Amino acid sequence: MIKVCMFDMGGVLVRNFMVAPKLLAFLGCSETSFSELPDLFRQALRSHSKGDIAEKELWEIYEKATGSSVVKHEGSLLGKFFEPTLDIPTLKILSELKQQGHRVICGTNVNDSHYTIHHQLHQYDIFDHVYASHLMHRAKPDSSFFQFILQKEQLKPDQLFFTDDMPSNVASAQEQGLISYPYSDASTLRLQLMELGLLQVDNSKQILPNAGSSATVGAHD
Repeated sequence: MIKVCMFDMGGVLVRNFMVAPKLLAFLGCSETSFSELPDLFRQALRSHSKGDIAEKELWEIYEKATGSSVVKHEGSLLGKFFEPTLDIPTLKILSELKQQGHRVICGTNVNDSHYTIHHQLHQYDIFDHVYASHLMHRAKPDSSFFQFILQKEQLKPDQLFFTDDMPSNVASAQEQGLISYPYSDASTLRLQLMELGLLQVDNSKQILPNAGSSATVGAHD
């Protein structure tokens, strides 16, 4: 029996979360994705998302890996172009789950600056708890990410529902025994949850209290 529902953040509950195109242009790069940068930097980026290195060290590694200098800036470069907005249809589903008595948590790969911005925009408010990679020192799709959460929640794998827009994360969760589904859109998610008996009725036309204000804050960040 599923006791807890866990959701990814970027690509599931929020949109407009990709910073690479604008950030790399700001840095004077021709690349538009972090995946196009040297492996040394990509490994450092993952280490930063696990909280193992600070952002200052990340950009020092960037300079070493690319041979270019990082422009002077104030605050977090990773947060400079981070403007996430809530996906309201998905937010409504999470609200319905909570109204029907389910515990709803977040399992997310994130860094310190983005985590702070999500909090400032109240985008984590819907969750009973947020499991953030940089605080756990574990990141998806590593099995330890899911094992850590199962232990903290005191759950067996088949008691945890999980959805993510990244196939590799879903596959890893399935290997750990979680009830895992790839996320594509809110309508598909609703059907999945209804088939599992987690949503009893279709309340898709209900208006979520205060949803408009949360979305407005995110859209104007």
